[in-house]
This record gives sequence, C-alpha cells and structure tokens, in this order.
Amino acid sequence: MLAAVAGLFALAGVVLAGLAVYVGRRRGASRAGTSLAVLLVAVAWWGLTYAVELSAGADLGARTRWGDLKYVGIVAVAPAWTAFVLQYTGRERYLTRRVLALLVVEPLLVLALLAVPATHDLVRYYPRSAIGDRLPVVATGPLFWVHLAYTNLLVLLATGLFVVTMWRLSRTYRSLALVLLGAALLPWLANLLHNFEVGRFALLDLTPFAFTLTGAVLVWGLFRERLVRLTPLARSVVVDNMVDGVIVLDAFGRVVDVNPAGRRVLGPPGAELVGRRLGDLAPALDTSIDSPQELATGSGDERRTHDVVRQRLTDRAGRPAGELVVLRDITERVRADARLQELLREQSRVAAALQVSLTPRELPHVPEAEVSSRYEPAGDGREIGGDFYDVFPLDNDTWGIVLGDVSGKGAEAAAVTAQARYTLRALAHPQRPPSATLRDLNARMVGSADLERHCTLVYALARPGPQGTELTLSLAGHHPPLVLRPTGGQGPDGQGDGPLVEPVGRLGTAAGLLEEAELHDVTTWLAPGDMVCMFTDGLVEARQGAELFGSEGVTRVMLGDRAGSPEALAGALVAEARAFHHAPWLSDDLAVLVLRAGRAPAGAAAPAPTGASTEETTGVLTGRPTPVGLAS
Repeated sequence: MLAAVAGLFALAGVVLAGLAVYVGRRRGASRAGTSLAVLLVAVAWWGLTYAVELSAGADLGARTRWGDLKYVGIVAVAPAWTAFVLQYTGRERYLTRRVLALLVVEPLLVLALLAVPATHDLVRYYPRSAIGDRLPVVATGPLFWVHLAYTNLLVLLATGLFVVTMWRLSRTYRSLALVLLGAALLPWLANLLHNFEVGRFALLDLTPFAFTLTGAVLVWGLFRERLVRLTPLARSVVVDNMVDGVIVLDAFGRVVDVNPAGRRVLGPPGAELVGRRLGDLAPALDTSIDSPQELATGSGDERRTHDVVRQRLTDRAGRPAGELVVLRDITERVRADARLQELLREQSRVAAALQVSLTPRELPHVPEAEVSSRYEPAGDGREIGGDFYDVFPLDNDTWGIVLGDVSGKGAEAAAVTAQARYTLRALAHPQRPPSATLRDLNARMVGSADLERHCTLVYALARPGPQGTELTLSLAGHHPPLVLRPTGGQGPDGQGDGPLVEPVGRLGTAAGLLEEAELHDVTTWLAPGDMVCMFTDGLVEARQGAELFGSEGVTRVMLGDRAGSPEALAGALVAEARAFHHAPWLSDDLAVLVLRAGRAPAGAAAPAPTGASTEETTGVLTGRPTPVGLAS
C-alpha cells in the first residue's frame, strides 16, 4: 500500500516536471512563464523526493535525508508563486533585484538550518518513538512554525492580490478568478491539514499531489486560454467597436448575432434583430452570396452606402453552418468619387470651352473659295491640346490662314497656343511674306522665358479670285500641306487629266525653338476645284500596331474623295484616321483645314469647328524629311 502511495507521488512529480518542461520550451513564454516553470519544478522536486522518503520505510536516516532534500522544493514555492503573480498582474516593476534578494533570504536560511546538525532539529526531525513505524510522523521544531507562517502569509498575499486584480478588471475575469482561487487553495489546505496533524492527514502530506491540479490549471490557462479566455473577449471587444457592421447568420439566413454598427444599419435603435431573416431586414441583401452588392440606407444628407462582403461558414465536416456578413461604410468614398466625377466633368467643360476659345467658332466666308475644318481631341477631351487653326482677312483680296501644333498639353500649351495665334494675327500683313511674319513670331516666342515651349505651324497668304487662288506659304517645322489637283495628273488611261496629290512648301525651323529661324516662302497656284489640305501630326500619326496612317493614308483619302467638298474631305480624313487607329480615343489631337479654290456655291456656309483637345503631340511626320525642330 505504501509503495502505491509513493508511486502516486512520484507520478505527480513527473507530471509537474513535464508541465515545467512544456512551459520552459515555449518560446513565447514571458517572465511570468519563467516564474511558473520554477514553481512547477519546485513542486515536482517536492513530490519526487517525498515519494523516495515514503519508500525508505522504517529507515529513519534515509527518511531524514530525503525529507531534508524535499525542502529545496518546499522553500521555493512561495517566492516563485509571488514572483509569478507580480509579473502576470502587471506589477513586474515591483519585482526588483532587492525584492528578489529578500524573497530568497528565508529559503536559504531554512536550508542552512537543515544542513547544520546543531540547528537541524529546530526545523524538523523524527522522534525516537518513531523508530520501527512503517509510516512515522515527523516532528516539527520551533523555527518550522516561523517558516510555515511566513510562507503561508506570502502565498495568501500573492493569491489575494491575484484574485482581487482579476476581480476588479472585468466581470469576465470573476468566474476565472474563483476557479483559480479554488485551485490555489487546494494544495494550501492540504498542507495545513498535514502540518496541524488533522486526522489521517497527519500521516501523508498531499500537497504535491494536490498541486498537480493547480499546475495543470495554471499551465492550461496561461498558454491555451491566456489564463482567461482573452481571445474571445478581445474579439468581442474588437467586433463591438468596429465601424463596420458584422452580422452572423445561421444556415437558414436568420440573424444570430450582430454588432452595434450592424444594428445601426439594419434597424432603428432598440429593434430586436436576432432571429429575424436578413432578407426581411434588408431586402437588397436577399440575393446570392457570390454577387457583389452595395446596400444604401437613409435618404438625402442621411443617405449611407455600404459595401457588402459575405462569407460562408462551415462546420468541421465542411457542411454549411451559416454566413458572415460584413457591411463596410463606403459613404465617404462614394461621395468622394461623385465629387471627383463632377470635377472631371467640370475639367472637361473648361477644357472644351478653352479649346473653343483657341479656335474660331466658325470659319469666315471666303469669296471665290470654300473653307472647312475639323478638330478631334485626344483621349477623352479632358485636357487642353496644342492644335489650333485660324482664317482671317488681311484686306479685300488677301486672307491669312494658319494651322499649328504646340508641344505639350494643358494650361501651358494653351498659353503658347494663344500667344502664337494672336501674335500672328497682330503681325500679319498682306504685303509681308509669310516667312517674315513667322520670324517675328519666333523672336517673340523665344523671348518669352516663362513659356518654354515651341510649336510647328504653316502660315499662308491666300488671294482667291474667279480664276483660282494664289497661295504663298511658309512652314515652321510643320508637315507640308497636300494639294489635290483633280486634273493635274494621269488618268486611268495613262494620259493627262487624272487626279494628282502633291506636297507644297519647304521645311523650316519650328517657332520658339531657335533664335535664328530658317524659313522659306513657296507660292503655288490653285486652279478652280483644286484643294489644299493642312493638318497636324495627329492625322498622319494615327497608329495601327507599328503602322502609321501617314501621308499615304491622307493621299488615299484625298484621291477617293476628289469630287467632294472641303467639308466632305475634312470629315472623311478624320473618320478614316479613327477607323485606322482601332481605339475609342485618338492618342493625339488632330486638326484639319481644307481650302478649295473657285467660286463658292451661293448660300454655302462654312462648317463650324468641333471639339476640345487633350493629348500631347509626339513623333516625326511620315512622308517628308525631318525638319529642324518638330512639335513634341
């Protein structure tokens, strides 16, 4: 029987030692975990040595030696428990080196008293009357009671501090505090019953065995439940304070839990939501779980918009168990998007208005000629482009015609466009060659330090008459205009009178690029029916993969539409460029200006330009040598 009891105490010691190893090997163990490991080792040593002491039987010498060694664990229990409580309850600052030194003074004194034969019996001893007893009862000396009072006082103070701290923190901790109090008091009570020799407890010290339960509760609570069920508690606090509504549904779509934010979304204050179907509370949510949804509540200034995220919940077997619904308030984002869209619309309106201000609202009627234009913005038309054109009278017989492309885009490009257009108007004179006017424009643009941009343009003086139109032009880095002569080339039979498309002009330097501009004048005659087409590089640089629309594309359209009007030709060029580009938007803004020599039909009106521009002009024009400075 005694061997079986000793085996139980040995088993308790092994279990406690295993718990101590588990605590010590936890990498995440804090200092409180270290103190707990020391406590478990101490009680494990207590249990193992007590098992050996019991196994010694009637050998009082062996029982005395193992009983004394048992005190190595006994004296460490109270200091280790005190250190654990101070560390776990957030009072680690009180556990200074001085306090630790004071805590080990009493254990060292007790061990010293037991080690010295002269003082040994002041703590404990076996009386002579115990000789021959199979289970002798140890006698206690006067200093034992001092030790007992000190250790019990220390244990009670630490336990009381632990329980009071847990009790005051939250109601959530109170039930746990009571459980831990019971677990801590169990070995304490067993030790008191043994030391005061109450009944059969005088024969056996059940403290190590009882402490097995206490150690298991502490280890489980510290590492599995964080000594309280803090994970569910923390999650509950987080969910309750989330600005997002969180709703938990059962497998039938009924509400089983909802946080305060979700209550504010789904129902009036105080409304009972648990047990009701989500589809009844918010019909918009009564749809497939996989469909993206938005839920709108309220009206007017109180209108709120929520993004709905739904997640299936399954049990361990993978069977549907319910659904988690999260309502994220995206009202401010929706309002910001609406404001952004309004700003973009306003930007588009401003860009369109400014672009219109940079081109004539309608072209003037030119006697003995027809003029038409087209303008197409790049992108979605929200930015101001640099393409511009103008037709204006210089005297009764002479008209100024200009088409240009400013480098870049935006407000700076608009400023350069306005400078180029209106400065050219001011400098233009019917008796001055276009190259001289462009040199003056170049000087003014180069001198504008605050406008570090340049532009390419073609400027022409047109003198229409009943027999045709004399056209003198100068190119400032711009693509040469193309002239369509319906009867100037070979016909289908290889003879004359066929259509002909030819470039006109000699390339020069872009305006605003160099102080000394190289510019040239070229004069050509347009017979009645001949058409000259001026355009920006957005037309020839319309792209289909690696292929450009180019001058060849412009020529092809002009030859195909030679019997048409300037308006028809301008429209056909824009349409063909768009079709060739194979994209919803052009990559560069595009301007076309067409003049046909000859007497205009009676009552004909020139078409108005359209659109506003956005994208910047880039690249080298196809079908001509590279000029000195292109718009880019």
